Amino acid sequence: MSTAARLRVLRPFLATSSTQCICRRTPLSDTSHSTPSRSRLLYTTRPLRASLATSASASLPSTSTSSSQSPSAAAFSAASSTAAQKLSGEASAPARRVSPGLLLGTPCEILRLPTEEDLEAAEVNAEVLPPAEARLLLTESAAEQLRRIAIRENDPNVALRITIESGGCHGYQYKMDLTSELQLDDYLFSHPTLKPSNVIVDAISLPLLKNSTLDYATELIGSSFRISENPQAKNGCGCGVSWELKL
Repeated sequence: MSTAARLRVLRPFLATSSTQCICRRTPLSDTSHSTPSRSRLLYTTRPLRASLATSASASLPSTSTSSSQSPSAAAFSAASSTAAQKLSGEASAPARRVSPGLLLGTPCEILRLPTEEDLEAAEVNAEVLPPAEARLLLTESAAEQLRRIAIRENDPNVALRITIESGGCHGYQYKMDLTSELQLDDYLFSHPTLKPSNVIVDAISLPLLKNSTLDYATELIGSSFRISENPQAKNGCGCGVSWELKL
């Protein structure tokens, strides 16, 4: 890839009134082409009506007791209602947090660092970050999902590639793909204990992504990978894909 092509990543996209609808919840792959089977592993949907019905039925406590109901039956009904409420709360609980608003991420191991010679050979105009700065964090849910994908694909080298591009409603956006190929300018990360859980970031994207936390979030409409904590970002949109760079 030429230097000019790679440098386009660093140019922010200036949104206008006609571009506010560009950023959507599920743009993890290019929808102008047929979606590869691997891309479908990045985002799983679940029926909203069924989820709402299950949640409502599980969390509704008993509001009255029939006069003909025996004391033991009433006690069993109350205990069942309490257990259902507890299970419903556990199912909808978010990832563990060390403090309000901060996800508990584990610093990744660096399995590969590019060299200056690699960047020169790849014609990439970037600097190699030292290990202390080339830092990425993974939540347990993200690492476990990556491990499941590797097992499902029967490929221990499969990795989630995260790229930062110009675009979206706030200037920059995250692009995520599954790949088994490393480029010369790539950094390779992995969770220290949950393996395989490979994450690839190129040399141009990493300075805008360092010290970020990768999470696998579960919501009513489905589950997907997302960047939950990025020290370089501000004023991101609600979908978590597009964001504005701190200056």
